[in-house]
Amino acid sequence: MKHVFIINPKAGARDISEYLINTIKNIFSNRQEDYHIHITTGENDARDFAKIYCLDHPNEHKRFYSCGGDGTLNEVLNGIVEFDNVSLTAYPCGSGNDFVKNFGEIEDFLNLENLIDGSPQKVDVIEFNGRYALNICNLGFDGEVAYNFNKFKRIRNIKGKIAYILAVVYSLFSKMSHKVQISTEDGVFYDGKILLAAIANGICYGGGFYCAPLAKVDDGLIDLIVVKKVSRFTFIKFVKYYKRGVHLEHPKLAKYIIHKKCKQVNFVSQKELSVSFDGEVIKTNKLNFSIIPNKIAFVIPKAK
Repeated sequence: MKHVFIINPKAGARDISEYLINTIKNIFSNRQEDYHIHITTGENDARDFAKIYCLDHPNEHKRFYSCGGDGTLNEVLNGIVEFDNVSLTAYPCGSGNDFVKNFGEIEDFLNLENLIDGSPQKVDVIEFNGRYALNICNLGFDGEVAYNFNKFKRIRNIKGKIAYILAVVYSLFSKMSHKVQISTEDGVFYDGKILLAAIANGICYGGGFYCAPLAKVDDGLIDLIVVKKVSRFTFIKFVKYYKRGVHLEHPKLAKYIIHKKCKQVNFVSQKELSVSFDGEVIKTNKLNFSIIPNKIAFVIPKAK
């Protein structure tokens, strides 16, 4: 098996690519298996490299290691998802590392030797508008925060948490409701204004917002969370419950929140929405989501 490491030097607070390269070389100096290291050079480079590598090595069994955050992991996924003889895992060293929390602690995946010795587990993938996501897609307020976060972090000396706080504040003073029609495989079930919606395969996003605490990455179902239009005061008052993942059981939030498990979800909006998926962002007014069961083999670290 070929071990393919895709390292994003821009992920996280500092560039650790030199450390990773040295660690990888040391580990494989005592192994018979082969490896390859690629350092990304910009947006979509991880996706493009992974796809080209799969095309160039069709018969080779390959394990791709996404060394970065959820955005890098999403790029690698979109590069390899249509190919055979591939598996995927993450060395979570980015600003957002939420998908691996479905399997344990982030620190478990930072033990590179245990990760290399890990075992694959089949997981579901969300497909939407010709793209793929492993974890969670968000639209509405969360999508706007992600969109504004990407804008703020491009400003010199504004990084990480500061950029995120600025994005939240900016979004709070912007339009906070969106008129949408939502349907699933059972037909239309909501037509009105919402604050946000999460289409979830995993349990959390945004660095630890547990929006879908009942989600499972291998159950063949989407967890759809819809928060109806609320005032800014109500939103600020109840956001702590949403972050902790207790909003689905909180009696005071029941009238604001819809939770539904389904296989397909369609959104139609009067105006374009910001849609965040595993940290990436697009704008559109029509979205068609579906779950693909057992689509990718995701490697879990060997137990210590």
